[in-house]
Amino acid sequence: MAGTLKKILDLVFLLRLPLLAPVWTILILGWIAGNAQATPGFSFVHSTCSSPLWFALIGFSLLVASIYVVNQITDIESDRINNKLFLLPDGFISVKTAWVVALFCIFSGLMVGFFLGNAIFMLFIIALILGFLYNLPPVSLKNRAIGGVLANALGHGIITFLVGWFITKSDAVFSTDLLYTGLISSLAPGFANGAVFLATTIPDAPGDLKTGKKTFCVSYGEKKTALAATMMCTLALIFSFSMEYNSWVMAIPSAISLFFFIRFFIFTDSVSAFNSFKWPVFLLSACVTIFVPFYGILIAFTFLLSRFYYKWRFGIEYPTFKAK
Repeated sequence: MAGTLKKILDLVFLLRLPLLAPVWTILILGWIAGNAQATPGFSFVHSTCSSPLWFALIGFSLLVASIYVVNQITDIESDRINNKLFLLPDGFISVKTAWVVALFCIFSGLMVGFFLGNAIFMLFIIALILGFLYNLPPVSLKNRAIGGVLANALGHGIITFLVGWFITKSDAVFSTDLLYTGLISSLAPGFANGAVFLATTIPDAPGDLKTGKKTFCVSYGEKKTALAATMMCTLALIFSFSMEYNSWVMAIPSAISLFFFIRFFIFTDSVSAFNSFKWPVFLLSACVTIFVPFYGILIAFTFLLSRFYYKWRFGIEYPTFKAK
């Protein structure tokens, strides 16, 4: 029984469940920013108009999970050096099984997206293509300094946001003006995700250097990485006021996060880097939860389940707000 439970949970956490939470946050942020009727305390669980959002969350999560699985397949060696993501490097799950899981998630996610309308389905397709370009040769954007940043800003920020935003526009006639409004609204989360990604490249730099990856930190050093991250957080704050509705949901966490990034630039140590990619995600998720209280329950459940799994399976405390 315990062995079966381990195998099931291994497959679930191969999907990087803790990293799906920030995706949910950005997607729901898009729904809040595009929804004139969204108010604090609104619960989309009991709203018939919000049913497509639930399907979008499920479908897009499956698609992103497939990208995470492929990322782990291609990063086995660097993950082994950095002593993280043990499932594939330590042989708990075979590479063949991982590919099967990835293909299942791709097919299932696209099936859901197909029934959500042309705009949403197209965003699903773009996200999937970007995921392939990010992970797989010959492009492998994750191994490129600028490409990695742009891919994360576009994928985790802009595209994810637009999925939630277009859910609120199902009755609108698609036009260039509509697309322009959506793109302008999505710039803030795009810059924010770019800033957070840059901070994550610092702790991974030793392993990336050994495996030949030319990430931003490896290519330009920690100080320039911290500077670029701080600039992107500043742009996130500026463009948050361009969001269609409820701009404060993005503006407040961006303003607070800017202090973390300024400290990151001044000190450029592992603690400040850690705080720069952990606390902004938490702050934005907290603001989103004000609008969708049930989401707070989902986040708490995901956090507690993840803590239980990683402690039980590997004896480590993850996810955590403690700097390593």
